[in-house]
Amino acid sequence: MIRSWRIWIAVSACLCLALAGVVALSAFALRLDRADRQARESAAREENARLALWRLDSDLLPLVARESAVAPEAYRPVSAARGVLDPKLRPMPEGEALLASPLLSPLPEHVLLHFQVAPDGTVSSPQVVEPGLRESVGVTLPASELATLEARLGKLRSLLGGTDLRRALSDPPPRVRRPESKVRYESTLAEVSQVAKNVSEFSARSRSASQALRGVSNANAYEDNLQRAPVRLQRGDEAAMKALWVGDTLLLGRLVWLDGREYIQGCWLDWPALRTWLVGQIGDLLPSATLEPVAGGPAHGDGRMLAALPVRLVPGQVPEGGYDMASISSLPVVLTVAWSGVLLAGAAVVALLVGVVALSERRGAFVSAVTHELRTPLTTFRMYTEMLAAGMVPDEARRQEYFDILHREAERLSHLVENVLAYARIERGRAPARLEPVDMRSMVGRMEERLAQRAAGADMELCVDVPAGVTVLTDPSAVEQVLFNLVDNASKYAAPSVDRRIHVEVERRRGRVGLVVRDHGPGVDAVTARRLFEPFSKSVQTAAKTAPGVGLGLALCRRLARSMKADLRHERVAEGGARFVLWLPPHGA
Repeated sequence: MIRSWRIWIAVSACLCLALAGVVALSAFALRLDRADRQARESAAREENARLALWRLDSDLLPLVARESAVAPEAYRPVSAARGVLDPKLRPMPEGEALLASPLLSPLPEHVLLHFQVAPDGTVSSPQVVEPGLRESVGVTLPASELATLEARLGKLRSLLGGTDLRRALSDPPPRVRRPESKVRYESTLAEVSQVAKNVSEFSARSRSASQALRGVSNANAYEDNLQRAPVRLQRGDEAAMKALWVGDTLLLGRLVWLDGREYIQGCWLDWPALRTWLVGQIGDLLPSATLEPVAGGPAHGDGRMLAALPVRLVPGQVPEGGYDMASISSLPVVLTVAWSGVLLAGAAVVALLVGVVALSERRGAFVSAVTHELRTPLTTFRMYTEMLAAGMVPDEARRQEYFDILHREAERLSHLVENVLAYARIERGRAPARLEPVDMRSMVGRMEERLAQRAAGADMELCVDVPAGVTVLTDPSAVEQVLFNLVDNASKYAAPSVDRRIHVEVERRRGRVGLVVRDHGPGVDAVTARRLFEPFSKSVQTAAKTAPGVGLGLALCRRLARSMKADLRHERVAEGGARFVLWLPPHGA
């Protein structure tokens, strides 16, 4: 017992170490898989953000290009036209022919108001003019819309009153960079690499936008085909509008020279509506994206600024499973299979160890029981043979009694050895039984004398009731060995009973034929019945307290029965005693 506990402690420690190792490996694999999934999701999100930025700039460029293509003199309600001829095809003197501003037309989408700031700071709008001028050019608006335009102009005047708009338009565009301290202490190598890519993408988008706007610097988006007075733009040919924030108001503006003086021209953009439209344009790429203003000095960030507007894209959180490519992982399936294999292997090891330990204990008990069973007859042999050899038994009757005792002990030893050898043959893989049709009455009759002698040796009476004409398909030698073991057990365990009969009968049930051996002894208790057919089930202590035997006979009988396609069962009976039935297949079944 102590040795088995040591084995169990050692095996348990090994299993715990193995499980701990598998748990650690599983946790490490899950961390790697999670990191890989996050990296793939981040890469997919960054790719979508890159596509979204290009899409946003592509959608915004027509708006900025349209406003950049507006002629500077169009910000005045009327301006002098050049190259105008009278009805006689003679050039009209400059200043006699005036041209109405195309900005008197209804406002384009996402523009709230066009404005111009004179050198003296006066803020005016080509949309806010005398009603008579609109009527003269045939561009009338409802009174409510005119009032809205006037209210917007008043708000814009108060907004620009404390703003140095000229300086804001003269400053170079901000450069996107990431602070070195954050890169050094807060970012991983992958994040730094991604920021570098974003900054490079921003530079590429800025160059593309500049080239596109430079190509439309001399175009007129409002189809103003009449020639106007010559005008000079600030910094040569840079006619593109520049976006800037004044508070929470988004403006497009530029510096121009008219009549030798510097003016500021631009438009007020409807940022809430523009933002809603832009977010809708990238909803398929980034469902939860937002756009936030970037105002002031250098833009510290991750390179997600738009090239056309001072606005930063915030991709937002991606919903669970938002990227199919990144959300599918086979690791849980692999780990489930691996864990199933580990648990099955552990269960198999435990089951094997249980079987080995149990077999070892049973065989140890068997050796002890056999030793005990051999010691008693050998002691009897030694004592009686010494007495007979020394002539210490002069009485002839006493000598005959001693010879009978020696004969019985020899029979018992022979039976014990025969059972052990038979069981060993079955364990080694005994050849299948050779089945043949046998008449039950003839078969039992051939062994009745031997069975009766065994019962008589225990002062028991054998009662055989086997009718003729019952034929079974079986192995007679195996049936003889099983039947003798059953009668031998009944002779040993039913010896204390008052009714000394041992019955051998035939029973039919459900198309089967049963050879029954029953006695009137104390029977088999429930605890013993559970281990009745287990080999080596009798310990040396049990063997010393019960009838002689090593606990192998019934196990051998069941093995023999099943080797000839039969079965041996123990059945409890209400009137007491033990009842064993050898069920045999009938001939012709």
